[in-house]
Amino acid sequence: MKDGRWLTPRYTDRAVFEKDYPQLDINGLEVYCPGCRDVVRLSRKSMMGKIGGWCRRCERPIAA
Repeated sequence: MKDGRWLTPRYTDRAVFEKDYPQLDINGLEVYCPGCRDVVRLSRKSMMGKIGGWCRRCERPIAA
């Protein structure tokens, strides 16, 4: 499993992140959170095809 990376500072709130990543992908990639090292499933997809997920412990968005 690979390490994830933080997304840009625009995503200070989960609602903003979910607006920019509206599509759900149930077969999302799993990565390690760069902060707390928890496993985060990248289950959201943007309109541009980028994938991302939300770390519940750190309250920050993660990408591959």
